[in-house]
Amino acid sequence: MITIYSILGNIFHDKEWNEKFDQVNKTNSFETIKISRLDLEKTRLRAKTNQGTDVGIVLNSGTKIQNGDVLISNSDKFIIIQQNPEKVISVKKKDKIEANFEEILILLGHIIGNRHRPIQIEDNKIIFPILAESELDIFKKLFSGIIDYIDMKIEERIFEPHGEMNVHEHKP
Repeated sequence: MITIYSILGNIFHDKEWNEKFDQVNKTNSFETIKISRLDLEKTRLRAKTNQGTDVGIVLNSGTKIQNGDVLISNSDKFIIIQQNPEKVISVKKKDKIEANFEEILILLGHIIGNRHRPIQIEDNKIIFPILAESELDIFKKLFSGIIDYIDMKIEERIFEPHGEMNVHEHKP
């Protein structure tokens, strides 16, 4: 087993690591550890890479693993974290709606916040994770007062909560 005590960098956030990853990606000479978003919160984790390398991760308290983190980079191995996609609901304003959208956003924030869901804001959409597709019906009911002004859909994607909005989640 290989034990990791620190993160070297991130292929999505560090230009230098992105360039190194581009090189190993051309030759497909890297390994990935696929983990859930909830496991990213852990400071101690044991996992196997897609090629069977046994890895133990032991990080200082407060350090979080992120999608794209580089764990090992040497002549023998290049190992990165790959977050598993998950089901989310994305909400956006319908086209050509003349209503006061600031008020609609406040109501959306209030309703989603009362459900203790972390959110991601991207491309004028509010995105939050769900456990089952049946939750779409629940949120349609919760959003009933504003449903005519928004489009909602389920997607499967890498969910990265907005830094200040990564609240604890309650399971439905």
